[in-house]
Amino acid sequence: EIVNTKVYVSCIESINKFYVLRANDVKTIVQIQKELNLEVENNSMETEDNNEGGKGVEVLDVKPGYLVVAKFQDNFYRAKVVSLFIELDNSLTEVNMAEVLYIDYGNIGMVPITSTRTLPSSLLALPPLAIQCSLFDCLALGEDTTTEFRGLVNKHCLLLEMMGRREDVLEVDLIREVGDNMGYTSVRDVLVLCGKAVFYSSPCTTIPNMEERDYKQLPSLLAGSVHTVMLSHLHQLSHQQLPQLSVQLLSDQDKLALQLPSLMDQMGEVYGVKRSEELWGLGRCWPGMVCAVRDSRDKMWYRGQVVKVVKGRMVRVKYVDFGNTELVPAHRMRRLFKDFMELPAMATRVSMGVKVEGPEVMAMLKEGIDLVDLDMKIVEEGCEDILPRVELKVEGNSVNKWLKQFV
Repeated sequence: EIVNTKVYVSCIESINKFYVLRANDVKTIVQIQKELNLEVENNSMETEDNNEGGKGVEVLDVKPGYLVVAKFQDNFYRAKVVSLFIELDNSLTEVNMAEVLYIDYGNIGMVPITSTRTLPSSLLALPPLAIQCSLFDCLALGEDTTTEFRGLVNKHCLLLEMMGRREDVLEVDLIREVGDNMGYTSVRDVLVLCGKAVFYSSPCTTIPNMEERDYKQLPSLLAGSVHTVMLSHLHQLSHQQLPQLSVQLLSDQDKLALQLPSLMDQMGEVYGVKRSEELWGLGRCWPGMVCAVRDSRDKMWYRGQVVKVVKGRMVRVKYVDFGNTELVPAHRMRRLFKDFMELPAMATRVSMGVKVEGPEVMAMLKEGIDLVDLDMKIVEEGCEDILPRVELKVEGNSVNKWLKQFV
């Protein structure tokens, strides 16, 4: 669940050791703090009563690995004991100390053992909220790299993209939304481009596929249902000579097809910036991989999915919102951001179930149904290997019946 999610950076030691907090856990943190500080306040009142009664202060028997309540500045937090040591105070008196890791933020603190408290049982089962991370394949070039990194990420909600894992440490990239119509940018790549860091390996190093992402799908088309659609692509004749076409639904309740132009405009703003390939180019492609792809004719950006890696950097890509496929070089493809996957794949492929004899009839068919609203009735539902069979009408006239005159 942490492959691709929004986070805040809570503690930074370096670009290779920092902690993040899921954006969805912010409310949980607030609730934990309320409960802890109320608990400590109540226990302090009991301690005062015990002192008056001559019972003294109870000191916890802590050991490395124990979970406790520890103070940081003026508040109390959940913490894990890392080590124990003895320190001399100003009067040269030995004080038993504990080094603790604040498990919901990632920072380290040194506290007197006498100041620690027992962690309430209700908070023991809750796992640590801070997640330790390292920037994937990234080497700092100087002390100011951490300062630059802190300036890029502090107080920003970021998209975390997981690229690997070393034991309990995630190897990640952090994606930040920036202004001036640049859209999204990789913190990792910005550090390299501004000379504060370098990649351990070459830019062509394979980035592991940690996601197996896929597009959302539209609901299945039920037999007997009628839909208003528009042709998005007319496919080549199958070996059975049955016309296959991809359509976009116009009559669905949410009017999803009407959201597509706005989505493509946003993609154009994001991927149309300078150094787009350096920032979001693809090191490797594989069948099923989702991507953004730039069309060579209209220069616009579309949502795509890799069908086949043909040879080297030449890839066959399906345009998922229109249904056509194209052979494209990988330099015209980009990493697709999560925000661009909220809309389902809009192209629905169907078959008309009427044999067509040749390309001339197909050309006439395309001329007759292109750029017009079509009424599409589902005659037979599709399954895994069989397309739905449909009947099309244009202004009440059956296209299927029209095709039969050429059989």
